[in-house]
Amino acid sequence: MLFKGFLLFLLAAPGDVASISCYSCNNVDNLDSCKTKTTCEERQSCFTRLEKNGQSASFTLGCIQNEYCSSIPVYSNVSKLSNGQLIQECEECCGVDQCNKDLHVCNNKTPPPCSDTIENCVYWDKGFGICENIHKAKSVCRKFCKLCDLVDGNWADWSSWSSCDVTCDHGKHTRIRTCTNPAPAYKGLDCNGNNTDFKPCTRPLCPVHGGWAGWSSWESCPVTCDIGIQKRHRKCTNPSPLRHGNHCFGESMDVKLCKQKPCDDSNGGWSIWNKWNSCSVSCEGGVRIRSRSCTNPKPGIHGRSCVGDPVQQDTCNNTDCPHGSSVAFNAYHVNDCSPAIGQTIIFSKVLTNEGEAYNKVNGIFTAPKDGLYTFFAQMCIYSGFRMHFEIVAGTKVFATAYGYTYRGNECSSAQAIVQCKKGNKVFVKWNTWSYSSIFLAQATYYRNSFSGKYNL
Repeated sequence: MLFKGFLLFLLAAPGDVASISCYSCNNVDNLDSCKTKTTCEERQSCFTRLEKNGQSASFTLGCIQNEYCSSIPVYSNVSKLSNGQLIQECEECCGVDQCNKDLHVCNNKTPPPCSDTIENCVYWDKGFGICENIHKAKSVCRKFCKLCDLVDGNWADWSSWSSCDVTCDHGKHTRIRTCTNPAPAYKGLDCNGNNTDFKPCTRPLCPVHGGWAGWSSWESCPVTCDIGIQKRHRKCTNPSPLRHGNHCFGESMDVKLCKQKPCDDSNGGWSIWNKWNSCSVSCEGGVRIRSRSCTNPKPGIHGRSCVGDPVQQDTCNNTDCPHGSSVAFNAYHVNDCSPAIGQTIIFSKVLTNEGEAYNKVNGIFTAPKDGLYTFFAQMCIYSGFRMHFEIVAGTKVFATAYGYTYRGNECSSAQAIVQCKKGNKVFVKWNTWSYSSIFLAQATYYRNSFSGKYNL
């Protein structure tokens, strides 16, 4: 390696100084493989240029104008882009015959396989521990330091981008590369940089699943004596479900028993009878009813309910109508006390059947002539059961009744006024509830009945 003062002397020498001989090659991968020589012109010196592209390197040797050699060596450290790859470049000059092949270009000469560029590697190793600096030793004492098989790692190509790692909201794509082109071996350098790369991706907003808000305070006990049930509530608003999110799982209401002072054991008593309803017809015998309630007093929790019928029925307006023959019937008593849903109720005992329009075999009244008719039906059930029946003309429901009692039997009634054509069928139909046991009550005070009257 020459000093800077020598180059300045060379550059200032007279023009008749003899030209020098230099090695001249383009883009060789090993300096020692360059065997071609050339003679430089006046005011030229030898040069060697190193270009690096990733893990590969190439050398160019030849003559160059002295004005481009500003110092010895020249570290130009140029970085440029070529075909998308980063290229690092450095250059050194010298001014004696065939000196440019002996340069250590920017202190990073790549020797040929299993050779040492410095003859006295023993001296370098003892004085400076050259073999301890592996990546310096591989350029100058490769064979001596047993680095002939050393391979620096280089990145393989990036993999394809992965799919987005989320199905909603914000996520990322990922790609990876491996240090396998080639993989580092025998103390070679690992690849520099990251082996994983990311880029963002966006998906539709995620659904929001509902969450329970806190429980409300307990409601007051609904009873003033004995045992009741208190309630408290909560709402699915923490947060409310959005965008097809799940509703809250679990109950929105909670209950617990509440105990008050003991209730009295007083028995129930009937109120006085209400006034009679108006008669169902104006002539040829109709029906009127009146009712009473077990509220005088109401039975206590442990008391008995009232005994007897809450509804009373009576005939009325029994005088003959002024025109035409009369049509009227009054039937009671059912043989089937466990009717099925949709079953026609048959009242088998007939008190009155003027015009013979009621059939006690099938329980159906057939209108013998056109006109306005009034019908009345009463059904009774045992305590603890429910009932729901209808007065039906043809396929149309004209009246309905519902009944339920926790203590004591109950009778419920329904009344309908129907404009019939001759031949229309009218009957009582059981609906909604059916039980496997007997549930219709039937006794002196619990009379199941069906009656009707033609109205002039």
